[in-house]
Amino acid sequence: MPTRTRKPPEPDRVIPDDKVEILPPGGGLMLDWRRLVPTIALGTVTGFAASLIVGGGGLVRHAVVGVLGMLVGQGLVRLTGWRVRTGHAFLDEAAMAVLGAILVVLLARFIA
Repeated sequence: MPTRTRKPPEPDRVIPDDKVEILPPGGGLMLDWRRLVPTIALGTVTGFAASLIVGGGGLVRHAVVGVLGMLVGQGLVRLTGWRVRTGHAFLDEAAMAVLGAILVVLLARFIA
């Protein structure tokens, strides 16, 4: 297979594909714990709130369902434009995460 080349912003210079790096050089994939820990904490709380409504239990299950629920809730906002409006941005996000977590639990029960 022939080597493809990519053109940089300057039209007279060509950079081969093997020289293009997507991740930072030598850093690999870095985890930012300052962003990951609050996400997991909020996911655990929203998973717990969803389990109060539809049932379920376990700390790890709450965290997984809550984080998946946050993703599903944000997907609902982007796809449909529906949004819970409480007047506070954090509560809006948490409410959509709880709704998403409820959908995740109900979908998991439907599949199983």
